Amino acid sequence: MSTLYSSHIFMFPFRFDWNEKGFENEFVFYREKTISERLNFRPESFEGWKLEPFDLQEHPELYNEYAYFYDYARDAIYNIKGDPYPISYYYERETDLTNATYTIHIKQCGKSYTYALNLVGLSLRVFDSGVAILSLELENRSYDDFRDILRINDFGRRIYPQYIKDKSTDETKNSFLADSITVNTSTIDVTENFDFKPSDDIVIGEHIMKLLGESFSQSKMEAEKFFIQPILDDRMFVLSWCQNSELSKQLIDEKYIENDEWYQYVFVDNNEKTVFSPKMQEKLIKNATYDRWMNYKYNGQCALTLYGVCRYSFVCLSTSDFPKMHMHTMYFQMVTLLLAIRASILRFSDEIAAVASKKEIDRLETLYEKYLTFYNRLYFKEVTHQDQGIELYDMARKQMRIDEHIKKLDNKFTKLFAFSNLQAEKESGEKMDHLTMLGTVFLPPSIIIALLSMGIFDYNKSVMSLVIGVGAAVLSAYLGYHYVKHLNIKDTNEK
Repeated sequence: MSTLYSSHIFMFPFRFDWNEKGFENEFVFYREKTISERLNFRPESFEGWKLEPFDLQEHPELYNEYAYFYDYARDAIYNIKGDPYPISYYYERETDLTNATYTIHIKQCGKSYTYALNLVGLSLRVFDSGVAILSLELENRSYDDFRDILRINDFGRRIYPQYIKDKSTDETKNSFLADSITVNTSTIDVTENFDFKPSDDIVIGEHIMKLLGESFSQSKMEAEKFFIQPILDDRMFVLSWCQNSELSKQLIDEKYIENDEWYQYVFVDNNEKTVFSPKMQEKLIKNATYDRWMNYKYNGQCALTLYGVCRYSFVCLSTSDFPKMHMHTMYFQMVTLLLAIRASILRFSDEIAAVASKKEIDRLETLYEKYLTFYNRLYFKEVTHQDQGIELYDMARKQMRIDEHIKKLDNKFTKLFAFSNLQAEKESGEKMDHLTMLGTVFLPPSIIIALLSMGIFDYNKSVMSLVIGVGAAVLSAYLGYHYVKHLNIKDTNEK
């Protein structure tokens, strides 16, 4: 088998909602249907995907990966066979990936490039919070130049044009958008040209939609489908490993701080780095680089391994292929969990906006119940006992600002509940005011009726006594009503 120069896993996080009848506006859709109604899916719901529950006895080769995580993290990461209440579901695409390819065609600055990568894995992870992650595992066995690897990462991750000019994507393609991406498997053959598509919303590339299959749609009016939306932006998350001894030797002794290629690898730039302030570059790259193994030597030779983590990448550069195993197992699962957390936070923020405009306490309670499930079963501050795993997970959480966003989301729920309680108290007070008014109005008649029942008047002998009694009760009620009305008007004017 030919040399493996690099591996690339593109990860597309998105939100999904069951669209039963079609709709015109998504926020109206969110308000009319509770989150539980829109996430009512069965594990076998997704056409073209095979549910693969995790069984350690059937996959003993995954023991090291499984044992790496705490038990509560395993429940979130793995769709464990026999679990009656799974928080996530793992699927593999029902297509033969023998000789499958993911081909990126690029036209940039008057030059053309074509990168044909081996497509060796297609998986879908669906979470109970209403987000999912499509993962494409690619291998590069043909391109050893580091500039090629930078282009693969940047151009290969795009799912739609970031911007257009004069209804054209030509300028975008000259910067960082592929001219086209072709996916070919035994059952899928699709090319996305990234041409401008007139629409009232963002249009996800056809190469992504074909990989997702017939159960998913980005059309609001297509009924009996799962309506999906990209939850981040036009880029997939990049998890990449690269073996390059020559570049590695240039990064020892913290030389990576000023190395442009390392910066471009971490922050997924292709033609040139996107920072031109030396101080800013130093700050960004220090915060994004994990250099525990920077000056490591094996048999007297440089054995550097550097990890880079930012909001849209988790990369590894090494002199050997050993770290690749970790990147495709433990760190892949860790990144999946982090992306699910980040995507869920953004989804719940959208849901809060819809509930706030609806102002219904029952819908808020349903949403909060879903949020508590996410908070307790997906959101973790530590997932492994291994020092390197703890440190990388902390770094990724910080780069993605996850804890900060969780606090903001908690504050939104707190304020919304406070407002709902205030509204409930106001409504309760208004009801009590009405009861008080009724009591004030009918108290005098009640007293008069009580006095009349003491035998002062003989109703059987005198019709006039009955008329006087009833008239007195009615008159007292009338006077009481106008007295209370006068007090309310006076109170309103004083306010």
